[in-house]
Amino acid sequence: MEQSKLEILYQIIINEVDRLAESMPESRLDALGEALYEVDASDTTYTDMRKAFQFAYLKQSKEEKIQANHQLTPDSIGYLISHILGLYNRESFNLLDIGSGSGHLSMTVKEQLNEVNLHGVEIDPSLAQLNVALCEYLKTKMEIYPQNALEDMFIDDMDAVIGDLPIGYYPVEVEGYVTAFEEGMSYAHLLLLERGMQLVKPGGVGVFIVPSNILESHSDTIKTYIKEHVSLKMFLTLPETIFKSKDSGKSIMVLENVKPSEDNRDVLLLKVPDFKNANAIKTFLNDLNNWYDNGENETK
Repeated sequence: MEQSKLEILYQIIINEVDRLAESMPESRLDALGEALYEVDASDTTYTDMRKAFQFAYLKQSKEEKIQANHQLTPDSIGYLISHILGLYNRESFNLLDIGSGSGHLSMTVKEQLNEVNLHGVEIDPSLAQLNVALCEYLKTKMEIYPQNALEDMFIDDMDAVIGDLPIGYYPVEVEGYVTAFEEGMSYAHLLLLERGMQLVKPGGVGVFIVPSNILESHSDTIKTYIKEHVSLKMFLTLPETIFKSKDSGKSIMVLENVKPSEDNRDVLLLKVPDFKNANAIKTFLNDLNNWYDNGENETK
């Protein structure tokens, strides 16, 4: 059976990684980044190029056993985030990916929304370098800031921010964040969510992948933040079938950078159906679109 261009490109990348890994045994992901510079994919579509990288990354991550926070965001979730961003941004817009990792989520958004201008901040130097290589490979421009997102950055007034937020504790105590705990270490995902919204201009939105229990477990600070500083627009519970266990379930939280007192709309609370059920997903997206359109009409 004849191989597709995607399959051929994937195998070329894997072969190059294997060759480079002989002299770079410490990290196959570093070898993957170097391999992207060597691959000629000029006759392949953007989508196939991105997916070839995705599959190659998944293969390396299984062999290297990377930490959970470095796993790629599934395409189904990336496409849904793109759809939400498309509702709020109908023209060219600036997007910040906070904790951008390899940049793959941003590249998924770019595939769906070509007019987006990409920006990313990532503290891990190896992932930031892989992001640079991915941009070169996909011939896609992205401003990448290799630093701690909680430190001062020369970036603001983003139209939107996204983040597949890393789950866990921030290693040091912090001050000046509403979502920080009064004592001890705070949750990194709450701090990054708040930091992301600080960098969004008034009226801009944040679309974050968060633990489904974010408003239940140790939730006082995030509840205060939402009540006093931003408007919660949507909370979409992702299907349990894409996670290893019910306890590891995640949701998409959509926030708007407006004062809660200026927004009287009800929050859209929905369960996302199984992504494999095309009819159910179509109905879900129609419900989401209608909710958005009705809200826009109310404000006119």
